[in-house]
Amino acid sequence: MAKTTPIPEAWIGQEVHVRYAEAGEPRSVNCKITEVSDRGICVEGESKTSFFPWSSIVKIDLGHVARRTRLGLG
Repeated sequence: MAKTTPIPEAWIGQEVHVRYAEAGEPRSVNCKITEVSDRGICVEGESKTSFFPWSSIVKIDLGHVARRTRLGLG
């Protein structure tokens, strides 16, 4: 039986959309996962490297998501 890599470890090196909470406000970023640990994920995006602890992450989607304006338009 072949062993498969669990998600999000299988997504290392791929483009993702991370939804997270910062100071109680929902935020999101399109980025690339560079590392996954039991503490959280490390990503590269928007010209910087960031770490997100699991406690702040709401959702991770494979691929980029178009940003919305205040009017909710793509």
